[in-house]
Amino acid sequence: MIKDRLVESVRILAGKKYQGCVDLLGRLIACRSLSGQEGECAKKLLAFFEAAQVPCFVDSRGSVLAVYLPNNSDGPATETPTGTIKQWLSAEIAMARAVGRKILAYNAHLDVVSADTPEEWTSDPFVATRRDGRIYGRGSCDMKGALAAMAMAICLNSELSEASAHQAVILGCFCTEEEAGEGLAFRDLCEEFDLKPDYVILGEPSKMQIARGQRGKLECLIETSGVCAHTSVPETGDSAAYKLARSVLAVEAFDAAQRQRYGTAPDNVLKRTTAAVTSLQSWPQSKSFVPNRAVAHVTARLALGENLATLSARLADDPNWPEAKIIPVVYRGRSYKGRESEWSSEHAAWETASDSDFFRALETAALCIMGRKPEHKIWPFSTDGVYSAGMAGIPTLGIGPGHEEMAHKIDEWVEEAQLMQALQLYTLLPSALPD
Repeated sequence: MIKDRLVESVRILAGKKYQGCVDLLGRLIACRSLSGQEGECAKKLLAFFEAAQVPCFVDSRGSVLAVYLPNNSDGPATETPTGTIKQWLSAEIAMARAVGRKILAYNAHLDVVSADTPEEWTSDPFVATRRDGRIYGRGSCDMKGALAAMAMAICLNSELSEASAHQAVILGCFCTEEEAGEGLAFRDLCEEFDLKPDYVILGEPSKMQIARGQRGKLECLIETSGVCAHTSVPETGDSAAYKLARSVLAVEAFDAAQRQRYGTAPDNVLKRTTAAVTSLQSWPQSKSFVPNRAVAHVTARLALGENLATLSARLADDPNWPEAKIIPVVYRGRSYKGRESEWSSEHAAWETASDSDFFRALETAALCIMGRKPEHKIWPFSTDGVYSAGMAGIPTLGIGPGHEEMAHKIDEWVEEAQLMQALQLYTLLPSALPD
């Protein structure tokens, strides 16, 4: 049971530090931190933690790890070799577990999408602008608002006089390249520092509702082959374009059948796979040739249990499906620290049960902060949870400030009321986890 004195202490402390959270958000929004270009954002986050005397480190990709230890142990210097940091952290976590403390990871990503048409914004996308109870700027919603709230909450836990005797260790996992390859940097950070949290909170925008899962994601190429011919005698060739057209119609038919069977109700989001063709191309690119190669890019959002193999089989069942290859897309990227990576674009759906102890603990903490139980839902989009829940099997939930539909939009914004709720909740939750 969460004590009223603890909740009141959180409210008072968050109220005093809220402006600091807003200031940090402003500094983060000022960073044009596209995927692979997050260096400035990471430096500002490190400076924030160092000023607050919170142990913080950078991995070989450039992701930031901040560590809150309830015993306020001093950590090694930021530049300490990874092996030494791992030894220190492993020892501290072992001591924490020995006295019944849990390990809670807060996850947010440093990168944002571009703002290519700043003239269409009502204010500079890289200047945090406060008006009408909102903070505008690229990344305010997705997801530097949550990042700032999590960072400040990590600092506030050391000042929380009414904290639970079993207050959790907090691992602030602030990752690069989520927009390009969700889960990649989170996996690398956890593996490099040997992090094994008991629970993960994702700060992706959710309107401060609890997201207890997400659909999977798959990007693939459909490739068809044929025989070139001059357009004056097309019958002497075998058009890859016509074959590709039949495959595209099969994708459309599959998506329509899924929609007809499951509808579009949010309750069915984990039952329904969606698939959309997003681009088409053929070769040789000449008005005088029948193409011998054609490719379509398909993005699918996967239902529970769906994967590349099952989707391929469903498409091949279409009577008009041509001879075609389905090839998964591989993300190839270079982090701002120069680390090269390949990362599959196939990620399974995941779900955390609404009757789990972790869900109930988060729901209770949110009730204490908001005065009501938050709604819960499944995210239709993909997150770093593809690693924590989908691959590592760690109980994972999401809750964050911001309306999902504002992500990546012109005049992106986050509500200040939700930002305050997030700051309070992220501060309270480490003292409210199940034993």
